[in-house]
Amino acid sequence: MSMDNANKQLHIAFFAGDITQYWGTERVCTRIASALVQQHSHQVSIVSMFENHKQSSFPLDTAITRHTLYSHEVHGVWRWPFTVARLLAFVRKEHIDILIDADGILDMYSLPVKLVTGVKIISWEHFNYLQHPDVPYRKVTRKLAAHYADAIVTLTHQDAEFYQHYAHPKCPVVTIHNPISLPPRPVAYDSNSHIIVSAGRLEPQKGFDMLIEAAKHVLPQHPNWQWVILGEGSKRAELTAMIQEAHLEQQLLLLGRVPNIDTWLSKASMFVLTSRFEGLPMVLLEAKSRKLPIVSFNCVTGPAEIVADTVNGYLVDCFDIQTFASKVNELIENKQKRQQFSEHALQGIEEFNITTIMNQWQQLLECMA
Repeated sequence: MSMDNANKQLHIAFFAGDITQYWGTERVCTRIASALVQQHSHQVSIVSMFENHKQSSFPLDTAITRHTLYSHEVHGVWRWPFTVARLLAFVRKEHIDILIDADGILDMYSLPVKLVTGVKIISWEHFNYLQHPDVPYRKVTRKLAAHYADAIVTLTHQDAEFYQHYAHPKCPVVTIHNPISLPPRPVAYDSNSHIIVSAGRLEPQKGFDMLIEAAKHVLPQHPNWQWVILGEGSKRAELTAMIQEAHLEQQLLLLGRVPNIDTWLSKASMFVLTSRFEGLPMVLLEAKSRKLPIVSFNCVTGPAEIVADTVNGYLVDCFDIQTFASKVNELIENKQKRQQFSEHALQGIEEFNITTIMNQWQQLLECMA
């Protein structure tokens, strides 16, 4: 890499579905984009397919310009040629050097633009290679990215191995974790708490149906404990019915979307995750940073790169509800074990430090300049 490339100010654009949404991908995207401006003085833009809200749901540096391809919400693969044409016009008008697809499905629009303009494309994987949520043609876009993108960024080392094994990529595959910030003051773990916290969208991916099944083997034995689920989604009615059928409505609470998850993490005894699959679960990182013991399914991908089994939490084989419930019961009944896990919770946290993450992003961008 030449000194000119190292010092060159790049115009980097993040391509998103809707950057104003309140989900993990948007939160990480806005944070990385802001850090590129603040720490590395790049010119940064964000272009969304459309925006449903006037403001970003997460803090965004004021130097970042926001753009949309459509003035209203649009869906459907039949719009492909029109979307490609609009993205092409944006890249040319704004003189974009590097386009980062904040969802791999967007590669279907950006890769044709690369063929015409030569813009560099980074495909940023937020799920994992083996999962195809929402649309089955993610399988196709991942294959295309492996052959035609300039780089693929995965959230975990395990997923990078999946790409190498299944896609045989012609471009670099780089693992860059999502960042997490430690609280500004040392965290005090409350080992006397009787609150279990879980969080995520109320969708099949997050496995809250299995959580309820596990709770049937936990909460009746511990009537002075509560288990709260933070998040909203399409399965609320179904999950509510399951909770009522199990007669757990006084102990297992669906609290919906909360303004600050830290409020609940700060008074929790442990954090529990029952996802069927993940990319890199940010809620586990947040729980880890708050020194919470964790019980999690060892799903593909992410938990095994966050939780050290039997050191700061338990990793349970996916869908083994009986064992899962027994581990939660063990922590409920063993205050000393909870305290021990809490004391080791920050093991490995430096891998997710924002400075470490941004150095990795900057190195990747410099190599592409």
